[in-house]
Amino acid sequence: MDKLIHLFTFDIKLLRYLYGFPFVAYTLCILLMLTIGMRSDSPFTSYIFVQGIAVPMAGLQLVFLYNSLYEEGARETLLFYYRKVLIVDVMRYAFLHGVFILSLVGLTIWMNGMGFFNSTIIIHLIMLFIFYQVVGIAILSTTNSFDITLAIVATYTFMEIATQGTFMPWPHLFLFVKPIDDIWLWLTFLSLGVGILLSVVQLLRKFR
Repeated sequence: MDKLIHLFTFDIKLLRYLYGFPFVAYTLCILLMLTIGMRSDSPFTSYIFVQGIAVPMAGLQLVFLYNSLYEEGARETLLFYYRKVLIVDVMRYAFLHGVFILSLVGLTIWMNGMGFFNSTIIIHLIMLFIFYQVVGIAILSTTNSFDITLAIVATYTFMEIATQGTFMPWPHLFLFVKPIDDIWLWLTFLSLGVGILLSVVQLLRKFR
């Protein structure tokens, strides 16, 4: 426990104001759910805020943290350290942000009823959360650029949410309507699965 406290304290000191960005996003998500979501006729409106704001921002915490690895002159010093703590970092931030995502799930259930979260949506949310936990840092380790990584993640996420998944035919990561067992649902899960797998392979390749 003392080691975990030390790691979180170190991260807060390192990132300073950037550390709080995901938690600001959670607050914004709650406000949008209680205002726009409550007035919407579609139960998926509030869930879209969870998918499109909370989950992606949860994944950016590691991008902020590992960005220091790609600052000029820092790689040789930090690479050995990050190799040792990568799995620990992914697990502790997945747990931390998982607690907040579960709180938003609870709010969604309060707004839409327990029946909203069927097995398909639950599995989708878990896969989407895992995807965003690893894809950002995987892209960062590929591009070696924080700006490019942020642009890729933010642009894709924004365009998918803003256009309700219509700006490109595939791949899609989000659910905007009640899922039905068709080819598009399977392609969504395929996209998430392939994205998670490729991200993990990239991280193992870079940090082994």
